[in-house]
Amino acid sequence: MTDNLLMALNKINSRHLFVRMTLLIITITLLATACNNDVFQNESVHLKNSRWKADDTLFYNFNSKDTLATYDFYFEVRNTTDYDMQNLYLFITAYYPGNTYSRDTAECILAAADGKWFGKGMGKHKDNRFLFRKGVRFRKPGNYIIAVNQAMRKDTLNGISDVGILIKKQAY
Repeated sequence: MTDNLLMALNKINSRHLFVRMTLLIITITLLATACNNDVFQNESVHLKNSRWKADDTLFYNFNSKDTLATYDFYFEVRNTTDYDMQNLYLFITAYYPGNTYSRDTAECILAAADGKWFGKGMGKHKDNRFLFRKGVRFRKPGNYIIAVNQAMRKDTLNGISDVGILIKKQAY
C-alpha cells in the first residue's frame, strides 16, 4: 500500500513541477519581450562587400507623432577586423518636418590605441553601439529623415559592414 501511495505522490509532484516550469517559461518569455517596448526606431543598412564610399549616403526614415516624449539616439556599427583604423567619423544630416535640417559630426571609436577591438562579437565581426544624443525630442509631428555619410579621409572604407540607428524612449 505504501508503494501505491508513493507512486500517487510522485505523479502529483510531477504535475506540479510541470505546471511550475510552464509558468516560469511563460513569465520569462513575457519579461523578455516586454523589455523591447522602449525601442522607437531600429534600422540598419548593410554595406555590400563591407565597403563604404564617401559619396554613399545611408538613409533612415521614420515618423514621429509624440512631441512630448524624450529619446536616446544611438548609432550601431558592425565592422570586420579588416577595418584598418581605430575610429570612424560620421557626417549626420537630420531633415525635419517643415523643410528644416541640421548637420553634425560624430566619432565612433572602434578599437583601443593598442589595436584591440571594442564591441561584441566573435571572429571577424564586432558590433558597437554609440550614444549620439541623449534626451532628443521630436518637436513637430511628421516624417524625419537621417542621412549618414562616412567622414574619413579615405574615399572607400573597407571593413564597415553595417551601420544602423537605434532610438529608444528614455526611461524615467
